[in-house]
Amino acid sequence: MENANDFLAASKRCGWERIKDAKTATKENEPLMMPEMVNLAFACELYLNAIAEHRKIKIGKTHDLDKLFHNLKKETRQGIFDAWRNIAGENIADCDYTRQMFVDNLGACANVFVRFRYADKWVGSVISLEHSYSPEQFEKYSPASAKRCEDVLFHNAPQVYGGFINQFANSLKIYAERVIGKTYNS
Repeated sequence: MENANDFLAASKRCGWERIKDAKTATKENEPLMMPEMVNLAFACELYLNAIAEHRKIKIGKTHDLDKLFHNLKKETRQGIFDAWRNIAGENIADCDYTRQMFVDNLGACANVFVRFRYADKWVGSVISLEHSYSPEQFEKYSPASAKRCEDVLFHNAPQVYGGFINQFANSLKIYAERVIGKTYNS
C-alpha cells in the first residue's frame, strides 16, 4: 500500500495543487495532466491489488481498473463504492443513478494508465479524458456519440467526468486504510 500512497502523492504534485499559492498558472508551474493521470491510475491499480491481496482474492494482472474492481468480491466493491459516495463529505445517495454513474465513470477511466502513458498517439489541441477515449469508449460514454445523444438530451444518462479518477483513488486509499490499516506514508 505504501507504493500506492507514493503514486497518489506524486499525482498531487502534478496537479493543480502545484499552483495553489500562485495567482496564475505559468509555463513553469502549470499542472502536468498526463503524468497526473498516469500516477492516479497506477495508484488506483496498486490500491486495488493491495485490497485484493489482503482479502486473498486473485484479480489478475492488468492495468484495466474496471476489470480489477469487478474481480473483487461484491462486499468489497460495495465498501469501495460507499467510500466513494462519502468522499469529501458529499454523502451521495445510493440509488440506481448513482450506481450507474459510478460504473460509467469507472469504465471511462478503466484504461487511463495506458491511454495517458501513450498520449502521443491521440493528443491534439485538447488534452482531456474524453479526447483520449477509444472508439468503443467514445460510443459508450461520450455525450457526443449518437448512442448517448438522446439520453443526454433527455437527461437520462449519468455524467462521466475527468475528476472521477482522483476521487476513486482517494476512495480506494480510504477503504484500504480502513481494511488493511494505516501505513507510515498515510
